[in-house]
Amino acid sequence: MSEASWSNYWQGRDSDKTGALTGVESDRDLQRHWAAILSKGSRDAPFLDLACGAGTVLKQAHSLSYTDLTGLDISPEAIGVLESAIPSVKTVVASAAQTGLPDAGFATIVSQFGIEYAGVEAGLIEAARLCRDSGHIETVMHMSGGAIEAEVRGHAKHCEVLLASGFIERSAALFQAAYSGNTAKQAELSNNLIPAREQVSALVKPGERSLAVHLLQGTAQLWDRRASYTEDDITGWLDGMKVEIEAYKARMDSMISAALTDTELKRCVSMLENRGFTVETKSLSLSGADAAWVLSASKRG
Repeated sequence: MSEASWSNYWQGRDSDKTGALTGVESDRDLQRHWAAILSKGSRDAPFLDLACGAGTVLKQAHSLSYTDLTGLDISPEAIGVLESAIPSVKTVVASAAQTGLPDAGFATIVSQFGIEYAGVEAGLIEAARLCRDSGHIETVMHMSGGAIEAEVRGHAKHCEVLLASGFIERSAALFQAAYSGNTAKQAELSNNLIPAREQVSALVKPGERSLAVHLLQGTAQLWDRRASYTEDDITGWLDGMKVEIEAYKARMDSMISAALTDTELKRCVSMLENRGFTVETKSLSLSGADAAWVLSASKRG
């Protein structure tokens, strides 16, 4: 996933009101996992979160009085969100595979669903370089065939249907006809919109917030209140929705591609062991189902 795509994703997440762009950051099992890890660490030792996103782990560390925190991410938008949440944090905009940071600068290096996007082996090689003697690397990574991947595939399909339906483009054409006063064209385009609206409506599940719900409700509200808006206002909102959906789909596709198989995980273990680390791995259950890999590596010093 490109830097521009990550930026679009974080811009979309920051503005999203549907909840559809919120990941697993608030999962209690995940929070308990990090609480157990962070409870053992030195509060004043240099602490780095690679591919930190908006800083979910850093926020937990900060709440536990960790004082020397650094967050690194390829997206300036994500770093901006982090800096707003923790003004004292040190930040770096860079790839987790090429950080530009000095050798052996950190006692604790963590990553939650991040380092694998940089290429997991390249990211872990960089983490190994940055880790000081007797330091520790702790990562939670996407698992191929796990519960998160299954859910992500559903989200990606959701986006595919939204984009392929033509609902956004047909809605824009209908608004254009309405603003131009062409009633005959408006009637034609209103009928043309029906099959696209039916495809989007089929994605809606009772009580569930989703991009489909947001798109349908938002478009309907704009239609009812179109006298209060300019055509450019409407077009801007519809174009923004398309960008948001495309960015979210790109994130879902990246998550699927980044998920590690058991074989890939074993290769990472071997690579770290050859660099002087003692490594343990396990699966992490979230909400009762295996969803992620945990890799814990301690550098022999």
